[in-house]
Amino acid sequence: MTSNTALRIGIDTGGTFTDLVLAEGEQVRIGTKSLTTYDDLANGLLRTIEKAEPGDAPVDQIVHGTTVALNAILTRRGADIGMVTTRGFRDLLDMARGWRPFEAMVDPRWRRPHELRPIVERYRRRTVGERLMADGGVLMTLDEGRLLQEVERLVADGCQGIAVCFLHAYKHPEHEQRAAELIRDQFPGISVSTSAEVAPFPREYNRFSTCVLNAYVQPLMESYTTRVEGRLRDAGLDAPLTFMTNDGGLVTAEQVTARPVATLNSGPVGGVMGVQAYAGRLGMPNLVGFDMGGTSTEVAVVVDGRASVKRELEIEHDLLVSLPVVEIHSIGAGGGSLITIDEGGGLKVGPESAGSDPGPACYGHGGTQPTVTDAFLLLGVLDSEVPLGGEIYPDVAAAEAAFAPLATTLGLTPADVARTALEVAIHNMAEAVRRLTVYRGADPREFGLVSYGAAGPLVASQIARSLQMPRVVIPALSGVFSAFGLLTAQAFEEEVTPVMATVTADVATDVFARARQSLETLVRQLRDRGNRDVVVEAWLDATYLGQRWELAAVIDPSHPEPLTHLTEAFAAAHQRQFGYSLPAPIYVQTLRTRAVSTDQRRLFPPRLTNTAPAQPKRRRDITLMGQLNRDVPVYKADEFAPNQVVAGPAVIEAQTYTGVLVAGDVAKVSEFGDVIIEIEENK
Repeated sequence: MTSNTALRIGIDTGGTFTDLVLAEGEQVRIGTKSLTTYDDLANGLLRTIEKAEPGDAPVDQIVHGTTVALNAILTRRGADIGMVTTRGFRDLLDMARGWRPFEAMVDPRWRRPHELRPIVERYRRRTVGERLMADGGVLMTLDEGRLLQEVERLVADGCQGIAVCFLHAYKHPEHEQRAAELIRDQFPGISVSTSAEVAPFPREYNRFSTCVLNAYVQPLMESYTTRVEGRLRDAGLDAPLTFMTNDGGLVTAEQVTARPVATLNSGPVGGVMGVQAYAGRLGMPNLVGFDMGGTSTEVAVVVDGRASVKRELEIEHDLLVSLPVVEIHSIGAGGGSLITIDEGGGLKVGPESAGSDPGPACYGHGGTQPTVTDAFLLLGVLDSEVPLGGEIYPDVAAAEAAFAPLATTLGLTPADVARTALEVAIHNMAEAVRRLTVYRGADPREFGLVSYGAAGPLVASQIARSLQMPRVVIPALSGVFSAFGLLTAQAFEEEVTPVMATVTADVATDVFARARQSLETLVRQLRDRGNRDVVVEAWLDATYLGQRWELAAVIDPSHPEPLTHLTEAFAAAHQRQFGYSLPAPIYVQTLRTRAVSTDQRRLFPPRLTNTAPAQPKRRRDITLMGQLNRDVPVYKADEFAPNQVVAGPAVIEAQTYTGVLVAGDVAKVSEFGDVIIEIEENK
């Protein structure tokens, strides 16, 4: 490719594939993918860029989504770190929030994940004399000598990072700031995280957990970003590297190094940003995003054109990141999920996965256990003559061999086992959608389903039918949709200001004034980074007085009546979330302000150029919803013409995905190649 226009690259490193979208202005030029290289993630990233062939055109933006930090936490492969905290609070990480999950009620052997696999061992949690009161008063000054002695012991023990977590630092960070200054001065090679910098929110356990996790992955992410930037420079790509955040924004590599916990879920969030962009483009404000990849399936909800955001990410039981995060429900059911027999003798799908190495048995890379992808192949949904991800020709014989032991055990044929396993997987995926709709009081019949990921379009129609959803959208770039979504995200600057006060007229006026001042500063900072078009947003994290869990309410700081507007805004947010509001006092915990760039947000797949409707390239027998369908037409997505109508049953094969239409589906192809399926019986 040769062009005089600067290019943009979105690249998402997933559990099985690394996906890439190359765009020129508002137009996508190519979407492609390669197998993720676990031994050297940066190498897989570079291989995917080379596969896209950007040529000599300048690249002015690279947006990256990755779960490197999250995987380090899940596998406990982060850095050796120490923690310095207020005397008397050494064991807070073990006590956590003091509640147990249901399964722990009947299991006397149950222990908290942090006790079994601690992020920071107890002997590396050190205490110092210091105490600031909730009102900022100094009960005990910081013992600087003791602090340096404890850190010296931790460093001598091999700690690469230090988490500094003191009481009430969310509003009064002076002691934490002084401690960090001393540690950085005396131990310049050690990374330091303070709870006030990482998560300036009340609730000490949530804040301490977030800070400790940040310290745990900080050396790893610093090494990763440095290595990726170096490899990109070696390849002649000098564009700034930016990262997707948990709440859908963009930050620089330097910011990621300082606060890596803000990017734990950045890859999946990219897909949700793509769904949000489609909500506006298609005029469908209520959408469910359904991402079925190789390792897992993620579900998210967009309501009134905005992705649902929650206040914390729970990685494991009571292992929290207390930062705003796009709400994504994940289950261990993807194309690479292993199919086994559970203790009761029934078929079980996931959460264990074959990943990309060795991958499903049909990949021919040494995998011997049956997976969901192998089941698709045996049932004719996938074709052995069409390469998966453009790289792998699936092996039917290998898939049959993988299912043979299960078939023998159950007294069935391999095809019967595959059919039943897919029914189990589809049920589990539909249940994931219910958790974010039905269980929240939302009717899935009022939502469309946007299905993406390499495998999502294979099951989208079947899931929509089980939930009575009337419409399914398969994006043209479904197989690389998270990478597409990365390029629709926005750069932003944000600030969190503790308030901690019951709302009165004076408090409301003061909060709104602080919000206006903060937004002016953030807009200036964002424009200093080269962003022209900027919008501002402000939220209050508040509760009705006496409630435990805060709720975010959007406010307009320029409103002429702060008290009335604040009260109405919070009542509306409470009504929307819980179905009711109260005539009760409101307690505001924090003010959050953000300036968001809207530059380069619009992005479109390549327009279709064909004028004649596509004709089936071939036909084959496939099993759908337990029924054998004979002579099903197979279409090539790149041969579709705008406004072409396709009736199910049918198979759509694209470069990065395979989609399936069930009997009764009627699909219309947009000018950009998006396939919009109307499910008549659900209307």
